Amino acid sequence: MVLSKLEQLIAAFSQYAAIIEVPHLREKTGTYGTFRVRDKKPYIFLEADQPEIDKRVILTEEFMHALTTVGVILDQQDLSNRKQELQARRLAYKTIISMDDLLHCYQMGLQYDYEIADELDVPVDFLKNAIEYFKTQLGEESTYKGYKVVISDTINFYPESVVK
Repeated sequence: MVLSKLEQLIAAFSQYAAIIEVPHLREKTGTYGTFRVRDKKPYIFLEADQPEIDKRVILTEEFMHALTTVGVILDQQDLSNRKQELQARRLAYKTIISMDDLLHCYQMGLQYDYEIADELDVPVDFLKNAIEYFKTQLGEESTYKGYKVVISDTINFYPESVVK
């Protein structure tokens, strides 16, 4: 039996935190996922009525909160809380999408956001945000494994032998 990417994450992350799907979490809390510590035990709560592709992203980000967040960060008006939220989100981008994944999509001939997102099994908005994050880390142009990488609204790879 082959496990889905979400099932693989649940198996890996549940070693460290209880993962509980809750119906109507969004209605009750305003969020699709949340991390809490109760009685010194970590819990990740996920909105049950979400597509698997979204749950995977939410679960990963909430797990990153489990690893990095200190205290309750619900008040996003607080700068420290916003920084912790952003840190968890950035770690989720790096965990779910690697430069190798993006290069593989290029090598497969995938060009459009929706094609790449489908191949990587992520929502298109998550892919776009991840590319923006990579842009802040790598700049608009860099090199990677023999390719010139150009990041604007999308990410493009050009063999360095062609670019020279």
